[in-house]
Parts: sequence; structure tokens; C-alpha cells
Amino acid sequence: MSRKNISKLFFKDYFEERNGFNFSHVISGNIPDKDTQKEVLNRNRAIKEVELKEIPALPFLDKEKDCFSLIIAYPGLVTGTGLVHDSKKLEGGYNLGMHFDYTWGMPIVYGSSVKGVLRSYFKEFYNGNIDKDDLFEDIFNGRVRNKEKDKKNNKGELEKRGYDNKSIYQRDIFFDAVIIKDYKGHILEDDSITPHGDNPLKNPIPITMLKIAPGCTLEFRFRLKDSHINGVTYGKEEKLKLFKTILETVGVGAKTNVGYGQFVNKFSTIS
Repeated sequence: MSRKNISKLFFKDYFEERNGFNFSHVISGNIPDKDTQKEVLNRNRAIKEVELKEIPALPFLDKEKDCFSLIIAYPGLVTGTGLVHDSKKLEGGYNLGMHFDYTWGMPIVYGSSVKGVLRSYFKEFYNGNIDKDDLFEDIFNGRVRNKEKDKKNNKGELEKRGYDNKSIYQRDIFFDAVIIKDYKGHILEDDSITPHGDNPLKNPIPITMLKIAPGCTLEFRFRLKDSHINGVTYGKEEKLKLFKTILETVGVGAKTNVGYGQFVNKFSTIS
């Protein structure tokens, strides 16, 4: 059996007449009959039962490979909820989007999202002997300090630091994080949120969504360079170690404040 592209299945086939299930009414807004809920369950099940025991590997562009792997903790990892997946006309349909790689169809965490987390917490976690503002600019903005371009006031006090842009070939690159190992043959699970809105006494309507299953192993991939600032070097191995510490501590993805997107050293059972 050929492996199906989950991105296509989730964002396109889900709403089309395929294998006897007609989801065109989701777009039109016309719910045809009482069998609708059964169709929704069957389609949801079809997405989760895609054969994924052999997860395809994405090769790097060259021999450089700066990466580390983390195991997703319960209740799982949520990513891409802001993407449109409008099945709200159907109770039980997936009503939130999810990030999939467009070509190979696997769930991913965008490199921009990984970079966003790391840049948000970098200054809080870094405690080395290099000026953290200069190092931050070097890693996340691709700019190296040039004191000759510093702007000072009449009193000789520094008002604005000067920087030069680094070559694209010398900048740190943040790749998408990918799943390299499933948990007992699957990578996706159902979940739901129950928003109450402004009225805490209002009966909430659950919103169904997909998540990356707890127990799956996520690999974070980078192409890092040593940073040389004011005669001091901050090596790529140090960067990788700090990045891992940040992600292990604060997590990644959506809803980390309620437990999603966290990691564990070992995972044996799903709570």
C-alpha cells in the first residue's frame, strides 16, 4: 500500500466525495442527512489510520547535521491551530488546522516557530561571558557587531550599537522539526478544547482538533556556525546545548501553558 499524504487528505480530500463519503456539504453549508456524523467519524478515522510505521526521512542538504531529539510528553503537541480548516458545520469534524509539510505530508513544527521560541527565551537562559545582545543579534538576526558603526551622544555615551549583516552562508539556519519515531505505530490523535468565552456558566461547545501523539520522537534540526564576537567564540556545540535546554524547559507549539508541547526523557505509557 502506498503511503498517503496526510496534508492532502486533511486539507483537500476531507471535503470531497471520496470512498463513499461526501464532505462537499461542509463547504456549501448544507447538511444532507442523519448519516453525516457517521461520515465525519469515518473520515476522521481514515486520517488517523494512514500507514505510518515507516516514517520517511528527510535528508540534509549536506553532511552538516546539528540536531537533537526529544520525546513528546502527554497530552501531546499541537501546532498549526491558526490554519483554516472550516468543518464547523459538522459536529465532530476537525475544526482547527495543523502544520503538515506540503510535499511529504508529515506533521511538522515550522522552523520559524522553533526559532521564535528560542529567540524569546535566549536572553533569559544564556549566562556566558559574551555580551548577550551582540550574541542575540548574531544568532537570530544574522548581524555581527561593528563598533566603528556605534552611535554615541555628545558625552561619548553609547546610544545605538552598530552591526554588519553576515553572509547568508555564515548565518545560523533553523529547519523544521520532524517526527523520526512514532509511538506504537501512530503519530496522530484526537483532542478537543472547550472554550467558555466571556460567560463561565455557558455550556461550551467542544472544538475537535488533531495533535501529534505523546510518545512520538521529534527531531530539531539546525545548521549552526561558531559565533566570533569581540575576540571570543561561542561554538555551535554550545548553541545546540542551550537550544535543547530552552525547548526542554518551555516546550514548543500551541497551548504550552496548559501542558501541550512539553517533553520527557522516557515515555512508556499514555496517561
